[in-house]
Amino acid sequence: MTKVYLNPGHGDDDPGACGFGRREADDVLGVALTVGRILSSNGLEVAYTRTTNGGADAHMANYVPQVNKEGCDFFVSFHRNASGAGAAGYETCVYSNQGYAKVFSDKMNSGMESLGYTNRGTKIRTDLYVLNSTDMPAVLMELGFIDNGYDNSLFVNKYNEMVNLIARSILETLGMSMDGNGDVNDAPVPAPEAHQPEPTPVEPDRTNDLGNVDCIYQAYADRWWDAVRNREDWAGAGDGEPIRYLAVCVSKGTITGQVYTQANGWLPKLTFSNTYDINDLENGVLGDGSPIEAVMLYLQYTRWLCV
Repeated sequence: MTKVYLNPGHGDDDPGACGFGRREADDVLGVALTVGRILSSNGLEVAYTRTTNGGADAHMANYVPQVNKEGCDFFVSFHRNASGAGAAGYETCVYSNQGYAKVFSDKMNSGMESLGYTNRGTKIRTDLYVLNSTDMPAVLMELGFIDNGYDNSLFVNKYNEMVNLIARSILETLGMSMDGNGDVNDAPVPAPEAHQPEPTPVEPDRTNDLGNVDCIYQAYADRWWDAVRNREDWAGAGDGEPIRYLAVCVSKGTITGQVYTQANGWLPKLTFSNTYDINDLENGVLGDGSPIEAVMLYLQYTRWLCV
């Protein structure tokens, strides 16, 4: 019987990369378990290097020798990337781009691109232990950047399509087919850590938390809409038209902003004090004219705020 080993990276005392309240170890465990259920329902023997987030099974020095001892036809490692510099996209890592590794990589690279991820291609990585020390064909997937807002939105919103794509790619690489058996339409998306809640807006009656600082902002969608102070109203067209530029300033101190756009990813940070200039699209406002996917704002003497 054809056998595949699924390896959710990290785990135990190693959370892996983190971002937006998410942990890599949690995300990839959920993906691997869901993919494994689909594969099993299609007649493939599936084994896992771990099925929980605890225990010695999460350590490479323990599971790689065990995998080699048991043997399998294909080894697939699940990871999420991070850069701290606004990088985005999916990539497949291999020790040698041939055989099963190449077939699988080609399928996944194009498939993830069709889901909206930037295609970062196949990377030759002879330095990775799970690739250079396994005795069978092996691949390592980087399922987008966990510290990138756009990739995280794809991870959540395209989750079912992604796990079906991975399962189908594994089966077809091994000469099998899914034939609709076991594909999922409502797989549970791994949730962010409970002790790392998402940032929340400051309520109107808590303006003292910001030292009585007023925030004034203005959005361009189909046109420049009226300026808004704090949370007295909301900015934008409100009819599905994306925001393409964002202007922001504060009554005290400075505010540094950065936006992630559909065209260029994370743009350089800009800092404003008590004014902005909607006529200066280079340095007076945030954005590049394409839809804005995510925004980060930093008020110098308080904390990061996410809009």
